[in-house]
Amino acid sequence: MKIQVRLFFTGCLFLLQATVLGQNVKLEIGDFARELDGKNYSTFQFVNSSYSRSRATIVFITSKPILLELTQSIPKLFKVKQEYTDVWVLGIADFDPQKIGVTDQKIITTFFQKIIKYRNDNDLPAYSMERLEEARYIINSKEEICKYIACRSRQPN
Repeated sequence: MKIQVRLFFTGCLFLLQATVLGQNVKLEIGDFARELDGKNYSTFQFVNSSYSRSRATIVFITSKPILLELTQSIPKLFKVKQEYTDVWVLGIADFDPQKIGVTDQKIITTFFQKIIKYRNDNDLPAYSMERLEEARYIINSKEEICKYIACRSRQPN
């Protein structure tokens, strides 16, 4: 928070001007070496929020190679105003969206629990497992992200 205060004294005249800039949050966190039940996965969190208490969240589930591409694309996409302020990406090794196995589902559940904990720890409106399930999208290429967030050219760089 930045606070700017100016005081002017002219005889008996007293003027106080205060400029308060609210919460601006910009954050990128990548965790690229996670493992559960012998299966590797990576996570990426991107936040670009100005003056938003609700911090709308969107979740993408994909393969590890696509996650690595998205870590470069997502920050560039947020130079344009977006509906969502918090983007979470889960990249699972050898991920096949047609065959989500038991271990894949455990990884997704663990990822959702991480998001819920982050929101609780940062005093943000709570998300349930069901709400995160509704806010999640499986993508098979980095270009598919433009179906869900604003892209100027409909393709991320």
